[in-house]
Amino acid sequence: MKKTRRRYFLALMVAVIGLILTVCTYLATDIYNKDDVAVITDHAIKDTLVEKSTDVYGNKDETRKQILHLKVLSGKHKGEKFTTTNLYYPSQLVTQKYRAGQRIFVNIKHHDPAIQNPKRDWVLVLSLTVTVALMVVVAGRQTIGLVVSMALSWLIFYLVIILDVKLNGSYIILLFSLADIVFSFFSLLIVQGLNRKMLATWLATLLGTFVSFALCYLIMQLTGESEIKYEMGDYATQDPRGIFLAQTLLGILGAVMDEATDIVSSLSELVETKKDLTARQLINSGRTIGQEIMGPLINVLVLIFMSEALPMTIIYLRDNNSLGSTFGFTLSLGATQSVISAIGIVLTVVFATGCSLLFLEEKRRKVRDEN
Repeated sequence: MKKTRRRYFLALMVAVIGLILTVCTYLATDIYNKDDVAVITDHAIKDTLVEKSTDVYGNKDETRKQILHLKVLSGKHKGEKFTTTNLYYPSQLVTQKYRAGQRIFVNIKHHDPAIQNPKRDWVLVLSLTVTVALMVVVAGRQTIGLVVSMALSWLIFYLVIILDVKLNGSYIILLFSLADIVFSFFSLLIVQGLNRKMLATWLATLLGTFVSFALCYLIMQLTGESEIKYEMGDYATQDPRGIFLAQTLLGILGAVMDEATDIVSSLSELVETKKDLTARQLINSGRTIGQEIMGPLINVLVLIFMSEALPMTIIYLRDNNSLGSTFGFTLSLGATQSVISAIGIVLTVVFATGCSLLFLEEKRRKVRDEN
C-alpha cells in the first residue's frame, strides 16, 4: 500500500514539474535562433472564401484566406505589429489554418512576415509529461531505467544518422545492422541489468532480427524484387532501396525485442518457481506464450502501417485510381515491411524458447554441484 501511494505521489510530482516546464516552453520566445516567435492578436480572424474548385473526379475543395494581425515576441522586431494573409485549404493537407491567440514562427524580411509553422514544442513537452507520469504509476522505480534507455536510443539513432550522412549512404545496411546490435544491447542492459536473462533476451532478439531479415532478403533476391516500388518512398538524397532495407531492420528489431523480452522473462520465472520442470515442458510453455502474443503483435504492426498509409490511400482512391494501383503506390512498401516483421515475430518464439533452455541447464548444473 505504501509503495502504491509513493508511486502516485511521484507521478503527481512528475506531472506538476512537467506542467511547469510545459508553461515555460509555451511562453519561451528568445531561445530560437532561426525564426522569430509571434502571436496572433485577433479575437476573431477574418476568414473569407477565395474560390471553389472541383476536379475531374468530382472532388471538391475551397481556397480560403485569413487576415492575421501579428505581434512579434522575439528578435530584432520584438514588439512590432504586422498584418499578413494566409491562404489555406479546409482539407489542410499541405496548408495550415490558424486560430486566434495561437503562437507561430515567422521569418521577417523587408518588414514582410512569412509564416513558417505553428509553435508546437510545448505540445511535445506536455506529451512527454503525460507519458512519464503514467510510466511512474505503472513501473515505479523502473521508470528511470526506461527513460534513460529511451534517451540513449535517441542519442544512438542521432549519431547513426549523422554517420550515415557523412558516409553518403555507402554502408547503410552494415551501419544499421550494427545499430540494431547496439540498440538492443543497451536497451536491455539498462532495463534488466547485465545478467543471464538479459543475455538470453539479447541473443534471441538478434537471432530473430537477422535470421528473418536474411530469409526475406534471400526471397527478394530469388524473385528479383519484383513489384517492390522503392521509388514510391519519400526519399530525396540517398538510395531508396538501401533506406527501405534500413527501415526494415529497425522495424523488425522493435517487434522482435518486445516479444523476446516477454517470452524469456516468463520462462525464466517458470524455471525458478517450478523445480521439476523438464525441457519438453519448457518448450511447450514457450510455444504457448508465443501463440498468445504473436497475434496481437502482428495486428499492432498492421494497424500502425494502415494508420500511416491511410491518408495517401484515400487521396489516391479519390483521384479515381484503381485498388491495384493504389496498393502499388502507397501500400506495397509498408505491407512488405509488415510481412518481414511478422516473420521475425514467428521465428522469435523458437529462438526465445531455445535461449530459455539455458536457464534450465544452469539450474540443473547448480543442483548437480549441490549434490
